[in-house]
Amino acid sequence: MPETQGLLRATTCPLDCPDACGVLVETDERGRFVGLRGNPAHSASRGTLCGKTMLYGEIVANPDRLLRPLVREGGKKTGRFVEASWDEAIERIAERVAPIAGADILALWYGGSMGLVQRRFPLRAMNALGATVHDGGICDATSTAGFECVLGRCLGPDIETLEDSDLVILWGADAARTVQHIQPGLQRLCRRGVPVIAIDIYRTDTIAALERWGGRGLVVAPGTDAALALCLARIAYELGFADREFLESECVGAEEFELHVRAAHDLEETARITGLSTQAIAELALALERSQRPFLKTGVGWTRRRNGAMGMRAVCSLAAVLGCADRVHYESFAHFGLAEDVVRRDDLRPAGAPTQAVVQVGLGRELDAGRFRAAFVWCHNPAVTLPDSVAVKRGLAREDLFLVVHEHFLTETAELADVVLPATTFVEHADVYRSYGHRLMQYARKAVEPPEGPRSNVEAFAAIAKRLGLPRETWEPVAEALCEELLVASRPRIDDAELARLRAGEPVKLRPQAFRGWGTPSGKIELRSEAAVAQGQPALATYVPDDGAGDRGRYVLVSAPSVDTHNSTFAHSARHLKKAGPPRVHVNPEDARELGIGEGSKVRLSNTRGALTFPVVIAPAMPRGLVRVDGLPRSKDMPEGIGINALASGATSDLGDGNVLYSARVDVTPVPPRSPC
Repeated sequence: MPETQGLLRATTCPLDCPDACGVLVETDERGRFVGLRGNPAHSASRGTLCGKTMLYGEIVANPDRLLRPLVREGGKKTGRFVEASWDEAIERIAERVAPIAGADILALWYGGSMGLVQRRFPLRAMNALGATVHDGGICDATSTAGFECVLGRCLGPDIETLEDSDLVILWGADAARTVQHIQPGLQRLCRRGVPVIAIDIYRTDTIAALERWGGRGLVVAPGTDAALALCLARIAYELGFADREFLESECVGAEEFELHVRAAHDLEETARITGLSTQAIAELALALERSQRPFLKTGVGWTRRRNGAMGMRAVCSLAAVLGCADRVHYESFAHFGLAEDVVRRDDLRPAGAPTQAVVQVGLGRELDAGRFRAAFVWCHNPAVTLPDSVAVKRGLAREDLFLVVHEHFLTETAELADVVLPATTFVEHADVYRSYGHRLMQYARKAVEPPEGPRSNVEAFAAIAKRLGLPRETWEPVAEALCEELLVASRPRIDDAELARLRAGEPVKLRPQAFRGWGTPSGKIELRSEAAVAQGQPALATYVPDDGAGDRGRYVLVSAPSVDTHNSTFAHSARHLKKAGPPRVHVNPEDARELGIGEGSKVRLSNTRGALTFPVVIAPAMPRGLVRVDGLPRSKDMPEGIGINALASGATSDLGDGNVLYSARVDVTPVPPRSPC
């Protein structure tokens, strides 16, 4: 549909989610925000929005939203914020930042908005300053490294072809919470009798839904995915349904991999490792043997552990053995091939500026040690979302770190800032969006005018850059011109008809690209990977137990995505918080009996990094030895005044330097009830 239809304007949900839903912004006759609804012209989300985004108006019109810059008077421990004009705030920033060497300035952003322009344009100023940047690392680095190690470019099948499959396996993908818009298709497949099987570490909402619809779920022990995938590959070889023609023509290391899986990974040993019955494993193998057109949908977060990339390597290797490597859907960003570098302009970095990115997962140690003298934060709430969060907050609170935060609210990170700049919401600025789950992109123009005070990332960082005397490219462009610059620079990928539709505000699925090879160093699928060897990893996918990053707690801690909130985005929305309810921990009934606790009892989760107290929910969906906390509880809602990532290690994964959130181990201790006074 066109960008404007009466009082509806088309855009894309900016949240860090693979669905990247099509949104219609409703305004009144004066152009003021009224609400959001789904865009029926968006072929992936089909006119529906999740319950989180439907209530995004709670952010736009929130009475606690920041409308004026804030500058700190006095120190971080004893000082206070006072309102300032934009000129005063920018002047304060310039005074403090100008004398600092670029290497001592940290650029700290992430997925608060997935817009290609608003998210990346601040990097122009950071590059011109020669600031230190980070490597990403928090979300999908491990999965991507594991996938690319075997299958090369992250592309896979079009998610909209899911229903053309005769078997669907959801491996570590809790679709009900993370890829909600494929759920109707899964239900239709189940009703048609197509096998749909979810593999996860507890009985997720997705497994529960599949069981109602006629599908099934398999619950494996945490971190044992590689063992299961390698066993299935062995069965494929032994029963003769390995695709030897495909292996010979498309793969490197096929013979060595066959010997490798045949030498171990038998049914009984795999059952012992994974906790599945031998019958369940054999039935899964039979489903794979019978399938002519399987669809393997992996999640993103299931690899956030010490052996996570190896799990992804094993699943991708299994797909190669079956001859269905092109049917593994992880992420779709290789479909686009946009010229995103024109937005961030890495060429603006001065000679001698640091080129080595800092590992974001380990920033707690770096910040706490005082490595940086200034930091700029946008699209990010690192005090909450980064692992080892106590060290992160301690580092951000250092008096010798000048901290600038661009935000909608006074978040836990903004509370530690020296200058806080008010930000626009996604309905109040122009941007270009592309999904990492489906194949649609959209050029979204401003739908409503922001209130007086907030500025977009482009406007805010352009003002900073101009005052610092940086090159014109860092401060002259406006958002709409940057969107056009990105689209024009991407013309080798976008044809005339697609460009016209994008400029009209439509969601557009770009035509498929013609690739040569698989995008690996050899151009073939690499069952044997020299790139992995160079990084100290086994050449072949191998089951390596998760070492827990040194944790020795009895229970595995799962910090699961919330069905009601999204990271910390809605931490200031009363309606979202009410839906989510108070923080609590889900405990297996037998574990609860052994601990002597019941529904509503309080327990303390602890490891060497911290301790947190939660009320208990008795949850039959949880296997023994695993406890679950949903979402990112606010520090102020916890008795200890710290968040769940205080318990997460700042260690990194086996490949990609990703986070190891799901390797966390804790001890669980009952908290005696208070005696009445």
